[in-house]
Amino acid sequence: MSAKSFIKELISQQEHSSLEFKSDWNVDAILKTICAFLNTEGGWIIIGHNEKEIIGLPDINEQEVNQLKQNALENIFPQPLIYVQLETINENPVVLLNVLKGSRQPYSYNKKYYIRRASHTQEASPDDISLILRSANQYTSSWEKQTAIDATFRDLNEEEINNTIRAAHKLGKASSLPESPKEFLSYFQLVDYSAVKNGAVIMYGHEPTKFFTQCRVRITNMPEGSTGDKFNDIEIIEDNLFISFNRVMSYFKKNNPIISEFSADSPIRKDREQYPFAALDEAIVNAMVHRDYGDMGGEITINIHSDKIEIINSGEIPSDIIKGKNRIESHHSVLRNPTIAHMFFLRGKMEKLGRGLSLIKKQFDELGLKSPEWTFQSGYTKLTLYGRKEEIKVSSRMVQFLSEMNPDQTYSSEDYMEFFMGDIKDRTARMDLQKLTEGGWLKKIGDGPQTRYSKTNKKLPDNAG
Repeated sequence: MSAKSFIKELISQQEHSSLEFKSDWNVDAILKTICAFLNTEGGWIIIGHNEKEIIGLPDINEQEVNQLKQNALENIFPQPLIYVQLETINENPVVLLNVLKGSRQPYSYNKKYYIRRASHTQEASPDDISLILRSANQYTSSWEKQTAIDATFRDLNEEEINNTIRAAHKLGKASSLPESPKEFLSYFQLVDYSAVKNGAVIMYGHEPTKFFTQCRVRITNMPEGSTGDKFNDIEIIEDNLFISFNRVMSYFKKNNPIISEFSADSPIRKDREQYPFAALDEAIVNAMVHRDYGDMGGEITINIHSDKIEIINSGEIPSDIIKGKNRIESHHSVLRNPTIAHMFFLRGKMEKLGRGLSLIKKQFDELGLKSPEWTFQSGYTKLTLYGRKEEIKVSSRMVQFLSEMNPDQTYSSEDYMEFFMGDIKDRTARMDLQKLTEGGWLKKIGDGPQTRYSKTNKKLPDNAG
């Protein structure tokens, strides 16, 4: 689902505890609502909508959107995890904000606390704050915040912590954060006096597998498939998350073949990676951020076949996010490990909160590759990325039309219907012509009512059903 279609889906709803519309660019009011979402269940804010229709923000620009994000990072405490995006809907600029439920409640803005009550943002009362403090205990007991037995600060790679601080500065996310490694980790509750937390070891440990064997990444090249007995190589990575991430992506850079393709109506060769690299990047970030680290056998497994890659990690995606194998529903980001997610955010690796799965699917769909599939079993998630084109199945009706087309003429959907003497409806004609265009047998000329199609040089399909 694209960001535009997602916004259109949101504006079809009424305001509720996790959705607010704002008609104008009032930064103070926006920051209060962000703070309220952080202290309750998270949510979405659409700016440029008056609760009835899109009215847009005609004077808004990317600089002001980035400044809003900066204001949130600097004036809301503790630092929030939010996603801000400028989009155009029906030629009207609107801003979409995704606010994740805070993992360190309560959050304050200008030294005041705010909450959502039904569809309204209001200042929290002392009783509200007390309730937030009691309910927030669930986060302090999460696996990433538990103390790592026998680990000390000397077991951590200070240079890697400094890399996160430097990246946050470079991306404008660190003005309110401590500068020293120990104080930085303490701010995020990854170090508490002499106690080092599990999340700190997983992300920054010199030898994290000494404490947690489940942080291992295993890459297996399987040219004969999972039932074959031949493996080209097996690479086992036993390092902290950020070094492991870089090593996995380096492996993909070296082992992601370049595919050369010719279009049906052009002699110019086009080169592409077998697997879109941006999608691989997002898939590995998702596996590392969302996996269940409490599973002692939950290493990340990457199986590379001749025409697909499987990425398997412990922890299932909630069933209401993906229907079937690849229909992605509108959803908030569900963070099993919010602090690990925040560190990836500071490193610039989680800019598309709530959009990561859609980004992966979109990258493959745009190249005409078989759509990625997510499957879940026994507490594990398997993402299958296909390196081959989606086979387009055509009917004998389509082949009949192709075989009788004049290569020197163009045809409309009305011509297509007339060819079959009215036995098919307009919708069927358009769907047939779209399939033939996607398959490269037809070339689309123009748009709207004037759209026409011409025949390409591609061989007639032989998979007609």
